[in-house]
Amino acid sequence: MSNAPAPVFAPESLPGSLGRAAIAGEIGRWISSEPMCALLEAFGQPPLRPGSVEARLDELERFSLGRWNFRSGKERAEARRETFEPGMDALIRSATAALGLAGRQAPVGRDFDHVLVLGGGVRTMVGRSVLAAQILDSGVRTGTVAGLGSTRPLVSWQAAARELGLGDCPTEGDAVAEGLRRAFRLGAPIERASGRTELDQEWWLRSYQDSTPAVHVLAAPSTQPPRRAVTGDTMIGWADLVEPSPHDARVLVVTSDLFVPFQHCVALALLGVRYGCSVETVGFDTATGEFLPPTTPAQLLQETRSAIDTMRWLHSLL
Repeated sequence: MSNAPAPVFAPESLPGSLGRAAIAGEIGRWISSEPMCALLEAFGQPPLRPGSVEARLDELERFSLGRWNFRSGKERAEARRETFEPGMDALIRSATAALGLAGRQAPVGRDFDHVLVLGGGVRTMVGRSVLAAQILDSGVRTGTVAGLGSTRPLVSWQAAARELGLGDCPTEGDAVAEGLRRAFRLGAPIERASGRTELDQEWWLRSYQDSTPAVHVLAAPSTQPPRRAVTGDTMIGWADLVEPSPHDARVLVVTSDLFVPFQHCVALALLGVRYGCSVETVGFDTATGEFLPPTTPAQLLQETRSAIDTMRWLHSLL
């Protein structure tokens, strides 16, 4: 396998520029790329058979469900663990990096209407918030920064919050707020809104209008209770409750590097296809061990599977 990374989605391949056919073409190139073929070969799987993008996605999804699905429907923290011998470990890391699950810290664009920092646990939010602040400090411009979380309760958050100098983080939304407060040196929010949806799902919004750029934090409701709010719900909530109908906006999504392909596809589906937004996605470096333990090969394979599954959904919308 060559050392040159295969692009996940170049900024030029977004809705509003090359359009939906180009996105479908990028998906096809990603799933049949050299690093994907190397991964399949390492696991005893032949290259994908020639055929439509849809057929190849289905074939890849079936394989990944059987071999790279360490979660089995559980939360990521409860995923089954698996270790690999050093040669296989190195191949997994190299191939997934080439597929976009590493090395995505700096955006290509320099001007965005909105920066969206996606939610997670306490340590995750500190890492993502620090990356967002560093990007803006480098001269990237934006009109707003929005942290997107939920009311999902966090377990055993106290030790991490104390270590990192944060306030209370009983929910994901609180962790998002505290991570951004730390990274952007924010004071108390000067505006608050909250409510319940027609499905009786709680949400709240905190705004820091005295900051430049303006910073908002949303704890978004689930759109499919009793399932907890997921990445897509927080983006839908942002487009409904924070920036209603953000048509043709330039959006930078900030996450963790191993989630970049998967969450980029979610953003393309919900903000690109629906609103014509252009989307770029970056992620903080999880290989260094700063804030979080280094990413394992099993986690990289799991999130490669997440990307495959989300690409199937995105492709169906095209």
